[in-house]
Amino acid sequence: MTLFKRLLAATERGEAVQMVTLVGVPEDNASSLGQMLLLFPDGRVEGALLNAAFTEKVLEIQQRQWERPKVLSITHDQQEYRVFWNSLVNKMRAVILGGGHISQPLALFLSQLDYEVTVIDDRPEFANRQRFPKADRIICEDFDKALEHITFDDNTAVIIVTRGHRYDLACLRSIAGKKAGYIGMIGSFRRVKAVLQLLKEEGVSTQWLNALKTPIGLDLGAQSPAEIALSIVAEMVAQFKGGRYLPLSILGGRQNG
Repeated sequence: MTLFKRLLAATERGEAVQMVTLVGVPEDNASSLGQMLLLFPDGRVEGALLNAAFTEKVLEIQQRQWERPKVLSITHDQQEYRVFWNSLVNKMRAVILGGGHISQPLALFLSQLDYEVTVIDDRPEFANRQRFPKADRIICEDFDKALEHITFDDNTAVIIVTRGHRYDLACLRSIAGKKAGYIGMIGSFRRVKAVLQLLKEEGVSTQWLNALKTPIGLDLGAQSPAEIALSIVAEMVAQFKGGRYLPLSILGGRQNG
């Protein structure tokens, strides 16, 4: 598979891929112009630039300065080269695990916020286009099997709203230790406590469990599925945007009309 095919496959999976390209070379190295290096969120590096030593030098610079697309001049073996690198930033994504009543308004709210929405449920009567007309992808498969094909990064939200304790556990076991921008699970305080204790006994790190948002959502006094979905989305937005989870009136934001 060529690098371009790997790049296309990665972006279709929603991975945020870093791409480095040789755009300026000395005349005696003209054949290396356009060589490309791909860096994946899981640490994989594919491709090469000029040679191993030059590639290593570029990677060292990348680790220090990877902020935005740019062209850099790099001296190597007393010759000047230019590389262009950029990050193919993927769309904000939400993976909804469970296709019940809360998931329907949740998928709708998130699509309106321009998230790429994936809904997973193992029941055909719940995982279908009629229930989720705005979802980008609907997967009808066991949660653990479906999650094997989902990638996670800082722009990904994982929302666990399954129909029961055993399915919550299956989801959490499948994603334990993986990094995402937001991971939350619905449930009563008693149910949540039991699940977290079991996972801790199974060796899941305390740091990862402490980052899990559960019970999920903000305290809005929500009761209906749509209200609960709204509380979840509100917490997600606050997490991604760095909000303080407080009324603007308390923060001095009240306007005099």
